[in-house]
Amino acid sequence: MFLEGGAVLIIIAPLLVPVAVNMGIDPIHFGVIMIVNIMIGGVTPPFGTMMFTTCSITNLPIVEFVKEIMPLILALLVALAIVTYVPSLVMFLPNLL
Repeated sequence: MFLEGGAVLIIIAPLLVPVAVNMGIDPIHFGVIMIVNIMIGGVTPPFGTMMFTTCSITNLPIVEFVKEIMPLILALLVALAIVTYVPSLVMFLPNLL
């Protein structure tokens, strides 16, 4: 939430991937978890770049945007929990290959 998505992928991902692999987490599963986290960070204040872009295009005040997107953020958090704690759901297609 405090870094832009590209910066997170460039700075944080190379630091966390070896730790995740050492902990026994599949790198593909870890990547999906990171992308969902980056997406949630992109729409939440204080540094949500997607939030600022959407508000500037639609001429909507940020306060109104945050009020309207709160149920969707809760849905994204539920999806993140499912993706995190049910790895077979995420890894179904990669395991077929």
